[in-house]
Amino acid sequence: MQKPVLPINEDERSRAIQKLGMIYSPSEARFDRITRLACRHFDTDSALLTIVYKETQWFKSLQGLSVCSTDREISFCGHAILNEDEPLVVENALQDSRFVDNPLVMEGPKIRFYAGQPVKDSFGVVIGTLCLIDSVPRSFSKEDRQDLRDFGRLVEAEIAQPMEDSVLSRFVFSLTENQRSLLIDPIIGSWNRRGLEALLQLELQHASRKNENVSLIWVKLSSFDLLLNRFGHERIVDFSKFTASIIRDNLPKGAGIGSLGADSFVAVCSGMPADLVSRLIEQLKLQFSQLTLETHGVKALVDVEIHYLTLSGQDLKGTAVQVVDKLLTLV
Repeated sequence: MQKPVLPINEDERSRAIQKLGMIYSPSEARFDRITRLACRHFDTDSALLTIVYKETQWFKSLQGLSVCSTDREISFCGHAILNEDEPLVVENALQDSRFVDNPLVMEGPKIRFYAGQPVKDSFGVVIGTLCLIDSVPRSFSKEDRQDLRDFGRLVEAEIAQPMEDSVLSRFVFSLTENQRSLLIDPIIGSWNRRGLEALLQLELQHASRKNENVSLIWVKLSSFDLLLNRFGHERIVDFSKFTASIIRDNLPKGAGIGSLGADSFVAVCSGMPADLVSRLIEQLKLQFSQLTLETHGVKALVDVEIHYLTLSGQDLKGTAVQVVDKLLTLV
């Protein structure tokens, strides 16, 4: 196996990635939409937005995989970032001496095809890739390469957008990478309970100062145990990620989402009028009512409960732990 070498501007890359705050940070709908579209467009097993940083490649957005990162020394993307502008294409990893004995080829996810387009920040520094992987060899035409470049440019356009000044963004940048890693559920791509409560505490304080409200929306997979027994852990984890992505897609900018386990998610929205909260809940109910889970011809309806709690005035003076506990009594 050939390990990727470090780019000559590795220190500059590290500083650029640190400035973006994308390592150990929650998934974002704007990136998930692009990886989802890329996965469908190219009809591959997986599409990912990877950030190659220090000894790790971190998956900022991913479709089709249930891991959040891999070691950089075995990564394909570690090689792809050296290309600057052109995608790295490996049509059959078993016929490529650089990768034939790579653990990602020999073991799960058994990569055979890989295509990775380098992704840059607004200053032209390569921070990672938008990549495609598949478990079977594939050809990749000149037109395919251009399409992948275009998808990469869409990612770069999002990265170049100014960061919205919100409690959520300030929370992310107030944390060190190590702190973020302890507050993230990396598989689901959301804050874990500790992260949710830390964010909520800041939202409560901000809303109290601004005389605004804070709404919490709790989405619970009430049929989780039944689905787990029928479909197994790996399939249910994928579905939990999908559930979180549905919630994330419907949230307004600046709203955060946390997971209380694979079957329970809480969205935190500040300053939303009551009618917009009601409309958001109805949108979620409609989308979840149309969901089924199917594997190997076995199909099951998904039963979802949605509860919400809106706080204002003196209710904002409580602690985040108390507020979450109160929310969970609404079943």
